[in-house]
Amino acid sequence: MRQLFYLFLILFLAGCEDYVEDTHRYAKRITQSKEYPVYLDMSEIGNIRVIAEHPIENPFKILSNDNHYFVGDMLKGVHVYEKTAAGVSYLCFIECRYIKEFELHESQLFCNNLADMVVIDVDNPKEINILHRQKNHFNRFSSYAEHWNIPYAEGKGLIIGSETHELTGMISEKQPNLDFSEYDELYGHLTTKELPGNWFSNHPVYSQPYVGMVKIRTDEIYTFGRYNSWAICTYRGGSFNVKEEDLWASPRGKYAPPYYYSNAYPVRMAFKDEMIYIFGTLNNQSAGYCDCIVYDEQYPVTYALYFPTFTPLDICYMPQRNTFFVLSGTSVWAVLISVDPVSGIQRTYKDLGISTDALKIFGAGDKLVTLGNELSVYSVSEDQISLVKKYPGISGKCYNKHGEVLTIANTQGLFLYDVSDPENIQLIP
Repeated sequence: MRQLFYLFLILFLAGCEDYVEDTHRYAKRITQSKEYPVYLDMSEIGNIRVIAEHPIENPFKILSNDNHYFVGDMLKGVHVYEKTAAGVSYLCFIECRYIKEFELHESQLFCNNLADMVVIDVDNPKEINILHRQKNHFNRFSSYAEHWNIPYAEGKGLIIGSETHELTGMISEKQPNLDFSEYDELYGHLTTKELPGNWFSNHPVYSQPYVGMVKIRTDEIYTFGRYNSWAICTYRGGSFNVKEEDLWASPRGKYAPPYYYSNAYPVRMAFKDEMIYIFGTLNNQSAGYCDCIVYDEQYPVTYALYFPTFTPLDICYMPQRNTFFVLSGTSVWAVLISVDPVSGIQRTYKDLGISTDALKIFGAGDKLVTLGNELSVYSVSEDQISLVKKYPGISGKCYNKHGEVLTIANTQGLFLYDVSDPENIQLIP
């Protein structure tokens, strides 16, 4: 009997040992990590304010109305100059910390501030009024242009980074995952007021967001639409409106919409020579293009110009020559447009052999003018241009030409010139 008892006890203890081993066989103490997005707090970046003065660092555009000149300063804001009987005088600075583009209709200033479109009443520039902020307007691409967008979460804003947090605990066959619910509550709304140092490159126009913006004739501001379309913005009667328009809209628009090439990134847009110019870079900036969109009542026409070795800095069109003149950063190129009855539109590219680091190019009568570290005037013949005169004392990064008055901005300020005679350009005091 005693032997049977000991045998039973041994079997019982062995069974208990198997049970303990079985319950702990799939239990394991582990550490898991989880990434949480960090959202941009726009409470400071979104502030737009007026200060008395700010040095001009990187002027990129000049616009004007009846009373003022407005000079855009890349990623800084807008310098305002008052028109006076004696010329112009510095008035104030509108700080808009992440501006890359702006347009003006009468006293309404349309600015991008990072990814937002902001409409500002500048009737009295010293006391501006924010009329409207269209959040995420420059971050709204769909279909295969989604890679143009900055990551964004509806209701939370732009995602500018992430934080990783670790949790240590036990998992088992019944509970294979750690419970991060407390961490989700704690880290689910991380924000920062600081943009990453590498957010913008040394050439901010090449960086997201892509904010092409041009004013067409009246009060319509054309911007890139959701996909192969225009997003046409207006502010009328106290209301901001956006109309999507493409070639298939009814009625059809007068300008062909931009085409989002699969490997393209837009650099900027300009409206001059009665055309919309869209500049872009291809293949990691080793090649570039310019879409030249012509106004047409019946059917919009686009001349797509491709440059395999550079991204064009600026362009102008001389209709009497059927030629586009393009700045490459090192020289002047010509693109002759002709029509072949069999093959259609032909483009003939030619490097004119004019060495220049100019940033801007435009026509003045029958002359061609370039602007950068100096201003140069060229005469134009059938297949070449020839230097007429250089003005080493005139330099600038951007210009505005209205009639015979040329306005130029550089880091020293704003200057007006009489260009009625391109061979004798005079400073307007």
